[in-house]
Amino acid sequence: MDLEVAIAPCKDGNSAGMIQAMEEAGTQALLSVPGCNSVKVLPGVENPGTVILMIEWDSVDAHNAGTSTEGFGAFLAAAGPFLGEGITMQHFRLS
Repeated sequence: MDLEVAIAPCKDGNSAGMIQAMEEAGTQALLSVPGCNSVKVLPGVENPGTVILMIEWDSVDAHNAGTSTEGFGAFLAAAGPFLGEGITMQHFRLS
């Protein structure tokens, strides 16, 4: 298992909007992608206009393959309006 960790600045600092979009549609959309096992979105403390996304994938390959799915497109449709510039992302091996 691999954990994707993305630190995402939100447009206009609207992390509450991003979290709501994920609760309403984004999380379920990602969970429909084959190889996606869990999704967490948390607001920043020191930088409240930023969120961290932690997405557990079967593998980095599963993540890469998942980006062309309908579910990933639905995630982008839900979250995209809230995503600002300067997102950083890395994968970490869980086991």
